[in-house]
Amino acid sequence: MVNVSDAVFWISLAGLFVLTLWGFVRGRNILWSLLLIAILSAVGVGYHVFFQSSSQISPKGDQPHQWAFIVVLYAFMLLGMASNYLYGRFETTKSTRPPFDAGNFVAPIFVSPIVFIPLLGAFQNTYVDLTNLTVPKLMIFLVTFENGFFWKEFFDNRQRKKKK
Repeated sequence: MVNVSDAVFWISLAGLFVLTLWGFVRGRNILWSLLLIAILSAVGVGYHVFFQSSSQISPKGDQPHQWAFIVVLYAFMLLGMASNYLYGRFETTKSTRPPFDAGNFVAPIFVSPIVFIPLLGAFQNTYVDLTNLTVPKLMIFLVTFENGFFWKEFFDNRQRKKKK
């Protein structure tokens, strides 16, 4: 059985590999790309050796993970993050709006595990049958979307508190 944190790590690492390859296609800097791929590979090997090679103990009564539920939650959170960027972009008038920046649009993906893990922990004992969607179950997805939408506000508040 795959642990949720392991899955989030491997998906995030795969995303970084894709972004590295995309950066190579755009910049054609092979040495920098090879260095980044080597670092990402070393991180993946180190994670596997230190955290996944030993046998894992699972508690009694551990339920199999609902992967569809987890993927849908993650997608709703990412949709909320994308909506936050688009809302900020479209709330300004077209004449003062800066050009679309793909880097700022994709940047929330890098903090998505930080936002998602506590959210998943809050819903870890929730059983949601996706074939029978009711209003209370829909609220779980809307709260996930809301967490994605307000991710930047959360980090900005933490920085304001640090400055005080």
